[in-house]
Amino acid sequence: MGLALALVGPAQAGDWTFYRHDLAGTANAGEPLTTDQARALEVNRAIFPGGDDYSNPIVAGGSLYYTSGDGFVHALGLSDFTERWKIPVWAPGPFHCLSMSRAAPVGAPAVAGSSVFVPGGDGVVYSLDPATGLDPATGSPQWSTRIADVNNLGEFLWSSPFPLNGKIYVGVASLHDCLLVPGRLVALDQLTGAVVGTWWADVNHQPGGGIWTQQAYDPATNRLFATTGTIALGQTTAQQPWADAFVAIDPDTMETVDSFSPIPGDNYYTDADFGASPTLYDSPDGTHFIAATNKNGWVYALDRDHLAAGILWRYQISGGGASPDLGESSIVSAPYANGTLFVGGAKTADGQYPGTVMALDAFTGAEKWQHPFHPDGFVLAGMTVTGEVLFVGTANPGSGRGILYALDQATGAVLYQLSTAEIFGEPTWANGALYVGDGTGSMFELVSNPLGPRPDFDLAVDRLVATPVAGGSLNVNVSAIPKNGFTAPVALTVTKLNQAAAATFTPATLSPSGQTPYASTMALSTAASIGPLYETVVISGTGGGRTRSAAFWLVVHDFALSATSASAPQGSSATSTVTVSGLYGFADPVALSVRGLPAGTTASFSPTSASFAASSTSATSTLTFSTSASTPPGTYTATVTGQSGGASRTCTVALQISQPADFQVAVMPGNLQIARGGQATYQVSIASAGSFPVTLSASGLPPGATASFAPGPSAEVEVLTVSLGNDTPTGLWTFSVIAAGGGLTHTASVLLTVTGPGFDLTAGPTSATIPRGGSGAFSITVSPHNGFSGSVHLRADGLPAGASASWSAVDTASSSTLTVSVSTAAQPGTYPISVSGTGTGAIGSAGVSVTIVDPPPSTGGCSSGGPTGFAAALFGVLLATRLLRRRQGAQPCAALESNIVSE
Repeated sequence: MGLALALVGPAQAGDWTFYRHDLAGTANAGEPLTTDQARALEVNRAIFPGGDDYSNPIVAGGSLYYTSGDGFVHALGLSDFTERWKIPVWAPGPFHCLSMSRAAPVGAPAVAGSSVFVPGGDGVVYSLDPATGLDPATGSPQWSTRIADVNNLGEFLWSSPFPLNGKIYVGVASLHDCLLVPGRLVALDQLTGAVVGTWWADVNHQPGGGIWTQQAYDPATNRLFATTGTIALGQTTAQQPWADAFVAIDPDTMETVDSFSPIPGDNYYTDADFGASPTLYDSPDGTHFIAATNKNGWVYALDRDHLAAGILWRYQISGGGASPDLGESSIVSAPYANGTLFVGGAKTADGQYPGTVMALDAFTGAEKWQHPFHPDGFVLAGMTVTGEVLFVGTANPGSGRGILYALDQATGAVLYQLSTAEIFGEPTWANGALYVGDGTGSMFELVSNPLGPRPDFDLAVDRLVATPVAGGSLNVNVSAIPKNGFTAPVALTVTKLNQAAAATFTPATLSPSGQTPYASTMALSTAASIGPLYETVVISGTGGGRTRSAAFWLVVHDFALSATSASAPQGSSATSTVTVSGLYGFADPVALSVRGLPAGTTASFSPTSASFAASSTSATSTLTFSTSASTPPGTYTATVTGQSGGASRTCTVALQISQPADFQVAVMPGNLQIARGGQATYQVSIASAGSFPVTLSASGLPPGATASFAPGPSAEVEVLTVSLGNDTPTGLWTFSVIAAGGGLTHTASVLLTVTGPGFDLTAGPTSATIPRGGSGAFSITVSPHNGFSGSVHLRADGLPAGASASWSAVDTASSSTLTVSVSTAAQPGTYPISVSGTGTGAIGSAGVSVTIVDPPPSTGGCSSGGPTGFAAALFGVLLATRLLRRRQGAQPCAALESNIVSE
């Protein structure tokens, strides 16, 4: 890094440090350059790093900075004209309305203080180190601030940074007009990148009024001037007065000071907005002018101190249109020098010329001269002036080539021209040299030969892009265009070409033959394995002590394949979508095939060849795998091959073959007893092998019954409710639950017992112990249900021998007492007795039991049980005592009485 640091010096007086050169936006380098010196211009050095140059080259401190269409900001060292560093500042797709892979920067860098400020294609403003770009230690910029959302909101930084009083001003507009965004001007602190102010083109911050251009500044009034873009859909100039307008802004408060829209009837569809930056200049009578070209093809000049006063003069430079890059309208920023405003554009309003440049009296708008370009193309980039010379770059949309012109400011006469690719960036004059880039990424440095014009030649090709397919070939026409009496032979060589390509020249040496220009054919061929390619090819010609070069893009069309995974149960079909993506413009049919199929499987494509629809970048085909019962389940990888011309590309498809899908259905409980008019509830369980929906239904229900299904406690369970009608016949019914899904049907049988009006019998108690010769009683209660009414005839069955039953009421609607009488002859034991009742259309039952026991033994006069027995015993003692005194001999109870006494 020490070498790079040494090569970056302080700013020089002749540096060009930001777009349009100065605060007034005049694009006037202010250096002397005579018409004679311009005639002696020649290419001093050239570099071909690739990446089409979109921006005005910025020269400061011995380095040159520019942005390119491949998404980078570049730094060249002017001491040796080699690249010092480049940094990616692009956004990857996708984007609203646009099918492109990346959004690249288009604005020019700006150098102020010790920083290079870059408007990234990613919506970020970067502050970079001039010597190294990123910090060598951290790999980071000095700062970076996102002020536009490119991917999500469709915002973009077309504007170049404008350095002023310690701030950087950058405009925000739409990436594409199909999605307008709120236009605004953002002020950032140069040292920190902090946003310190925002001016909005709509007072309510609504879409419209994008700023696509560079600002200009008048220090006398402290006004920052901007031109704005398209009015929003459905809006009018009255509603958005700062859209399609000249606007004066206070750079400190970011408030509107003055404004004027020269197109009061504009609307979204006419797209008459400003794509050209404003130019400030003053007339001898003290009028302070501002001028800019609108996309309607008109140049407008106003008094910048009184914008609202309206137009001072206007001039039509071209026809209107929405696509300046295709040769419509004008977005050319006009330079100013010596009372002349130089304006340019695309197709003239009368359609006579594809493009033109005019010199206008800057104070009246009167035409001084016109220089039409035919058939060279049109003017798209801004123009530059210095001394007596105007520099103009052209672009030809047909061939993609361009020409750099040096014109006499006074007459429009051509002083010098250089054949290049199309020129999109404004030329820069700095420190005695002209710098210009072109659409192949070539960067040229031109200087004036102090010895005057010398024999020289330009090397040119007939196209911007060569597009062979992989393994194909094509021819490129190469020309040597002599200048200033050049007559030497020119030997052709290829100095930059991909190693998978080859080139031959016929003839290899261009000899003077009186034919101008010299011509050769370059046969360019590519290998089938070259793959997608987007690179520059550089051809050099050497002769007469000169070496000149020309470049074009080698774009090898190619395609890529991708496929979605597929899965299917054994014995069925699976599909995969195969996508053919065209790369770099590929749009040829691609024949498809597949290999690596599992056993028992076949495959077919529909269509068999993928073809691209118009303007489409991809094509698809449906790949169908048909498996059989013999295809083993498992995971397989099949290979799809696409063939087009000499190119063959492959991708893989993951194919999953599973066990055949099936399921089981079960219903719980399997049998319910429900009275007529009631509901039976079941749980239906589905056990599946395979993810597919299963639909349930019921069949064979009793008459008057309906079924409904509802989600159950889990995903595998549903609740079946069978609702019985009041007239549903009683009895045992069998119905089916039917489950259907995945092409399969299974059923489960369910039992349902339907009962009618009836009653229940209950007994209390349910058992009794009866001694032989005794009796026991039971209370039998009748409980009706389901609307039962009437009497129930009761009976008892199962009585043991020697027992009989009697009822308090043999027919009852409520209750009756059952009395069981047992004879002395009945055998002891426990006996069940069935109690039943019959009523109208109904029966009921209950069970009781009796236990027959022997009666207790007889106790006579010896009973001593209970208090009475005890008293008798005491009485017996007394009586026994007396008897012992009176007579001898034992009595029958004497022993017992003796025992009682002893106890």
